[in-house]
Amino acid sequence: MSYSLSFSKAILVVIFISDKMRQGQYEYLSTRSISEILNIPKPTLVQILKSLTVEGIIQTKEGKHGGVRLTKEPEKITILDIFNAIEKGKPLFNTSFDIHASGKRPDNAQVILQKLFGETEDNMKHMLAQKNIAQILNEMSS
Repeated sequence: MSYSLSFSKAILVVIFISDKMRQGQYEYLSTRSISEILNIPKPTLVQILKSLTVEGIIQTKEGKHGGVRLTKEPEKITILDIFNAIEKGKPLFNTSFDIHASGKRPDNAQVILQKLFGETEDNMKHMLAQKNIAQILNEMSS
């Protein structure tokens, strides 16, 4: 499998920001506090924040009163949105088999596996699209 740990960390970042905003604690959260509280190294966090910014999920503001905040309501941010921001078209399964056998049976096996992996990934993305950040925040409160 080839999805990065940054995907999981990005979900936690968005949940954390959403939760703090929902509680009315902050207008902008500092990247330092996010890094420290979520135990995400600053360089990793910077890359995550860049990806989330490009996809319009968060915005950043520099300066003394700067930091990070959401650009969308938590109800409008799905886990698939975060996935797409971080993974940018990377496949879940590596299908570069590079086997030395050739012929009908080995070729068919590769085609069957590629189809299976593609369908599995499509199903996973469908499930990720069904869950949004607001739902997670509500579940956290239960």
